[in-house]
Amino acid sequence: MRISQKTIDEIFDIAIIEDVISEFVVLKKTGANYKGLSPFNDEKTPSFVVSPSKEIWKDFSSGKGGNVISFLMEHEQYTYPEALLFLAKKYNIDVEYIEMDEATQTEKNKREAQLIVLKFAKIFFCNNLKSSDKTGLNYLKKRGFSESTIKTFQIGYCSDNDTSLIQESKKAGYNIEYLKESRIISQNQKNRFSGRLIFPIHNITGHVVGFGGRILVNNVKAVKYLNSDSSDLYQKSKILYGLFLAKKYIKKFDSCYVVEGYTDVMALHQIGVKNVVSNCGTALTKDQIRLIKRFTNNIIILFDADNAGVNATLKAIDAILEQNMTPQVLQLPSSEDPASFVVKQKSDDILKYIELKTVDFIEFKYSLIEADTTSDLIKITQSILESILLIEHQISQTFYVRRASQILQIKEEDLLLELKKIKSNKNKIRKSRNVVEAEKEHFDFAKIRKENLEEFQLMRLLINYGTSAEIKDNKQSASVAVFIVKELEKDNIRFSVLMFDKIFQDVVRKIKSDEIITKGYFLTHSEPAVRELAAYILGEKYLLSNWEEKDIFVLEEEDILYKVARESILRFKLKRVQEMVKNSLLALKDEKGDAEDKLRQFSRLSSLEKKIQQELGRLF
Repeated sequence: MRISQKTIDEIFDIAIIEDVISEFVVLKKTGANYKGLSPFNDEKTPSFVVSPSKEIWKDFSSGKGGNVISFLMEHEQYTYPEALLFLAKKYNIDVEYIEMDEATQTEKNKREAQLIVLKFAKIFFCNNLKSSDKTGLNYLKKRGFSESTIKTFQIGYCSDNDTSLIQESKKAGYNIEYLKESRIISQNQKNRFSGRLIFPIHNITGHVVGFGGRILVNNVKAVKYLNSDSSDLYQKSKILYGLFLAKKYIKKFDSCYVVEGYTDVMALHQIGVKNVVSNCGTALTKDQIRLIKRFTNNIIILFDADNAGVNATLKAIDAILEQNMTPQVLQLPSSEDPASFVVKQKSDDILKYIELKTVDFIEFKYSLIEADTTSDLIKITQSILESILLIEHQISQTFYVRRASQILQIKEEDLLLELKKIKSNKNKIRKSRNVVEAEKEHFDFAKIRKENLEEFQLMRLLINYGTSAEIKDNKQSASVAVFIVKELEKDNIRFSVLMFDKIFQDVVRKIKSDEIITKGYFLTHSEPAVRELAAYILGEKYLLSNWEEKDIFVLEEEDILYKVARESILRFKLKRVQEMVKNSLLALKDEKGDAEDKLRQFSRLSSLEKKIQQELGRLF
């Protein structure tokens, strides 16, 4: 099912944009608008503007903007439905659902069935832990885990050569095909997790989406840890073990510990460090870091002290800095992991150790110097500066350079000079390879507007009014979008700006499907470039001003919408036809091709140009 249009309209009608955004940004009223510091960039001068009258926001430091839904999507990383449900809950709106098409409904039913089967499997494994086979329970007690911790994390066990999961699933009326698709059992109906301690993996909303299994017998042929295969429900690189339990504590303490293993999370949680998650055995990914960023900007890395753990920590530091977050490092004594360390120490001693041994990334890197040699010092200094270079905020950079100067005992100006050299070299490499620009196309909307003013004006009308505003003349009544589409298709004229043309074709498809097109559609579009364009068009500074407050009264565009739309279309057509006439004239000079056909094309375009000129009231 999907949320009905009626509910969506009610949400937009009731939601107060400044009320919602003020939960995340401190806003101050300035005239008719509200201003605050950008939630997307570090800044001292407020450039984040909310316009209650236009129900839009604009962040001039990052270029982002939109409506209340797009803010939640940008800031909280919500999907469109999640943002709607957040607002529905905030304003106590009853959500009405409508039936999906058959294919979508089938897919949704399948997903829900998989979640139900995974939950059943979790309960089965939990019950197994307390069965006559005490192998799993004995292991956990030996590791020092309390019954409360075992229950909190819903730890289970699967007996060796188990077949009862299939039998119990059938008995309960579940389709075992879902067990196969979730790879809990193999195609030949063998339990993949047999003989293992089971760690259910929950997504951020608390649903079980996969399992991790630790083998408890000495078998060199079997891997120590076995995880669920990747699926639509479970993607290891986008999941953090324990986040569902930890998120409220992460927000409370404004920091998050990241460890390597499932039992590491359990051990720290048991002694009171509940703002802890595990990266499920993968290198810490951007998606995982962004998940944490929803709750805090501060990450404390607590990986093993061996070479692999140190290398993983170094990579994680840079990945965290690239997301404009603050990394710290806590290293335990050699050969210890959090789970083993916690068992051997008193809780107070552990908490004191954590407080004393948590260091910033500069101090951590400095501690890696193995020999008191110039070459080793140069290598570590270079590594520290390369990490500092990843920090976007200039003041933070300056702070860390000063910190590095104190620890390395090197003059601050020397470090700044070297930092400048590293930056220059990296810029040269980046320009020569041009990798980043190739991956993400950048749109300079001010330049596009200047060079394609007529096309930009039509885009502005489509995005501003869509199908929500009617225009009338003596002969017809139609929405702005329908009027523009009909007029352009009549003469088969396309946009020259590729992005504009894609948007136009998308509008054409929606009109043919009788779908509603609003500002919100563009502001929450699946394509980031379309969202940015809509934010640019709807959130320009002059749109956020309040002319009436200045005793300047202007005629509203809506009052003369037909005239504006018609003239915009004619100006757009004229420019495009003139370009086509020019190209047709060049084609006539080319001896290749059918000369008669080219002449007919030139004549048709010339006649069309004259007709448009006359409609615009220009005399020949």
